[in-house]
Amino acid sequence: MTQRSMSLRAALVGVVATTALGLASVAAQPATSAPAPAPAPAPGSSPASAHAYTAGRYIVTFADEPVASYTGYAKGFPATQPARGRKVNVRSAAAKAWSGRLTARHDAALAKVGATKIYDYTVTNNAVAVQLSAKQANQLAKTPGVLALSRDQLRHPDTSYSPEFLGLTAQGGLWSRFSGGQPKAGAGLVVGVLDTGIWPESASFAGGTGIPVPSTWHGTCVSGEQFDKNLHCNDKLVGARYYYAAFGKKFIAKADYLSPRDGDGHGSHTASTAAGRANVPASIDGRSLGQTSGMAPGAKVAAYKVCWSGKGVPDGCFNSDSVAAINQAVADGVDVINYSIGGTSESDVLDPVEQAFRAASNAGVFVANSAGNSGPGPSTLDHPSPWLTTVAAATFRRAFNVVELGNGARYVGASTTATLPTPKQIVTSASVKLAAATVVDANRCIAGTLDPAKAAGKIVICDRGVNDRIAKGFEVKRAGGVGLVLANVSPNSINGDYHPIPAVHVVQADGDAIKAYVSASGAAATAKIVPLTAAELASAPQVPEIAEFSSRGPSTTTGGDILKPDIAAPGVDVLASVAPPFHFGRSFDFISGTSMASPHIAGIGALIKARHPDWLPSEIKSALMTSARDTVSSADDPFAQGAGFVVPNDADDPGLVYPTTPTDYRRYLVGLGVSFAPPNDTLTPLSGPDLNQASIAIGSVPGVATVTRKVKNVGDTTATYTATAQVPGFDVQVTPSQLTLAPGETQTFTVTFTRTDAAFDVFTTGALTWSDGPHDVRSPVALRAVGVAAPQEVHADASATGSKEFEVTPGFTGDLSTTVSGLTGVTPTADSVATSAFDTENPAVDAGTKVYHVTVPAGTRAARFSLDANDDTADLDLFAYLDGELVALSASGAADEQITMLDPAAGTYDVYVNGFSTPGGSTDYGLANFVVGAASAGNASVTPDPAAVTQGSDTTLTASWNGLDPAKRYFGVITYDGTTSFTYLSVG
Repeated sequence: MTQRSMSLRAALVGVVATTALGLASVAAQPATSAPAPAPAPAPGSSPASAHAYTAGRYIVTFADEPVASYTGYAKGFPATQPARGRKVNVRSAAAKAWSGRLTARHDAALAKVGATKIYDYTVTNNAVAVQLSAKQANQLAKTPGVLALSRDQLRHPDTSYSPEFLGLTAQGGLWSRFSGGQPKAGAGLVVGVLDTGIWPESASFAGGTGIPVPSTWHGTCVSGEQFDKNLHCNDKLVGARYYYAAFGKKFIAKADYLSPRDGDGHGSHTASTAAGRANVPASIDGRSLGQTSGMAPGAKVAAYKVCWSGKGVPDGCFNSDSVAAINQAVADGVDVINYSIGGTSESDVLDPVEQAFRAASNAGVFVANSAGNSGPGPSTLDHPSPWLTTVAAATFRRAFNVVELGNGARYVGASTTATLPTPKQIVTSASVKLAAATVVDANRCIAGTLDPAKAAGKIVICDRGVNDRIAKGFEVKRAGGVGLVLANVSPNSINGDYHPIPAVHVVQADGDAIKAYVSASGAAATAKIVPLTAAELASAPQVPEIAEFSSRGPSTTTGGDILKPDIAAPGVDVLASVAPPFHFGRSFDFISGTSMASPHIAGIGALIKARHPDWLPSEIKSALMTSARDTVSSADDPFAQGAGFVVPNDADDPGLVYPTTPTDYRRYLVGLGVSFAPPNDTLTPLSGPDLNQASIAIGSVPGVATVTRKVKNVGDTTATYTATAQVPGFDVQVTPSQLTLAPGETQTFTVTFTRTDAAFDVFTTGALTWSDGPHDVRSPVALRAVGVAAPQEVHADASATGSKEFEVTPGFTGDLSTTVSGLTGVTPTADSVATSAFDTENPAVDAGTKVYHVTVPAGTRAARFSLDANDDTADLDLFAYLDGELVALSASGAADEQITMLDPAAGTYDVYVNGFSTPGGSTDYGLANFVVGAASAGNASVTPDPAAVTQGSDTTLTASWNGLDPAKRYFGVITYDGTTSFTYLSVG
């Protein structure tokens, strides 16, 4: 993702529906505010049916593995998943046969509902992209073999010095370890870049490399608007395709190109950063900036354009176009993919794009993704999947100048421009605006807002926001200004963009102080832009440092059990190739963003893969992570830096790696409630904390937790490693604490974390390191202690008096007290519905839809709407609205449905019951609407209370009730005092 204001901004379309790839089933999650174990789907039901669908474009995922992941489980169809170190061969007879079988099943399912596909995916996804009416979508969701319907989303794109800073150019550095040195580093590999396209005239992609195109490459270039495959592709740019079926040809801006040609500059920047040619002279506005090089200058580039500038619609990149490109890239034979694209919220690991990348990883393709530019707040990242390498952005150059005011005050800011040593009048942009311009636009120096009669010869202060930072400098120049002070208006990074006039970018506090001086001094206010003193330079920000904008963890969709981001790389003021029409005629430019960090990792990943062609993508990721170094002030924050700042030279010889196989990832998905087709239907679940990654994250530690890891010696000699571990607030025990491994040998160990004084409900971070002398193999650790780990619900059949035992695991030693809210008794409302369609955007009552109005007062502990059909062969659905907005639903293929909300918002809820399928004409049902206040009803208790508990030891509690009416159903909430944990209690 690029850290920019306007270009290709995000526009999220629809809601992500859970999806999966090549799976037999995905269990539906109950509508609840707390995580819960996924229940098994109803027999014969389609997992996709757990949602209600409106008209729109969907990615429809089917059962069975795609070609890249298929292991040969179907009789008569040999395996197509490639062996370690090999590429998937989509041209083989086996691949063609399996792909044909998948396509036939797609066509049959779509024919039943009368739909026509936009894309058909069989390589990394077993899916189609299709435009559906609400009726078609809901029918397709109920079709056996259809796993999920995922609403298509619009996402957006999220260096002369960085190779030196990374040590690639050093004596003995990674480039020097290749035959032929830097120009051939990465030779034999192809880096695929999904982005805004490619500017083929850039010197970074010039042909005549003298390096053969890999024999395993089967891709091609596709001609289009101002792109001739015979003219623009060569032995460097070996592939160029474009995908717009989802975005729509009529919605592409006139300034963009209906071809692989870059219509923004973002794609050329990322591609040249990853694998641009070596020693390319770079200049901006006539000023030489030295030579640039991609991280893997000997590798080939294949561009897949999936992002577009919109005409009357938001710019961006639709998931269905990206999935098509990923399928094609793997079929073409790429070795590495860079995906500097993301959403405005965290994806689920079952998202179609995430699953496409899982299959790519299964096929041996290393994938790097940008973490996002929504920092510095917590849980703002995207791409949580463990098979991806998710990259944070860090500073790497110290480029500063000083704004010195007429009163002598000096403010240090980021700058790569020339100085302005002569004092000039300094003004706010609003004070020199054109009469027709709004103050808001003028404050931001939007193009055409400044008056040359007022701004000429002055230094102008412009606020950050909305338009590109560099565009502000060009607007000041247009108006005759001679200098720019770019001021943040909220906490954010400062960037050394190469403005056309002397410029300094300052933090919010300094910007406010400069504005205050101008306001107080009026026309007498002056300033100049000058170099730093030695003292100022010493105290200026050091590098590498995580950028303010870089998105942070912890991951929410994984419950904090997957640590993200994985690693940090240069992402602030990165110099690389761009598309001149969109960068004021420049062929090179400085851009910032995690979009710029990700291709550094993609290119470095290509170097490691070229050096170690038999390594799994997970082993490459592990090598990068365990050899990383800390950033300046985020050393104790893996949610900012991941494992740390990449050190390529050390990643080439990491000592140990943590291998994760395709089967491990399948087992992880099984742990999320996913089922696979035979023979993978017998796979045992693997939790996120136990997935064999080069990091450890546990989102819930009830006192004690143990994880298992395995490491492989990738060195040339037998080595003995000793473990050290430190996590504040926890005692850490590694067993065994010493490992002796022969070359290629793998050994397993466990790590037990026992809480000492760690605070509850917040993450504590530390590290585990294996050392043998030459190598320090370090893994970040993040643990969140919880007061109690408890079951989500305890249920018993109807009875006037009764009890039920259940177990909890306390996170402390002492007395555990409980409070019961409720039990609230309800006599279900008897009613019936016929079969009818339900429009979630415009719900209406008819013979097939009934509505009930439920008042939920402020302070309600829980609300539950529970639907029980008299005919188990029927299919009823349940929807809850508040103030006209759909807030929860339960719409599986089963007869019974249930919505539960903890601490719900106050208001009157409209609860709709719809008959999706009612055999015999209509179906009778009972609807119980529970509203549970915070107080106890006096009819239920938990004993012992308090219970004497020991940290980490299971404790048996007993829920008891009395005085209940067996004809009613009862519901309440057990709260564990002093913790955020709870358990629902239901009777009847």
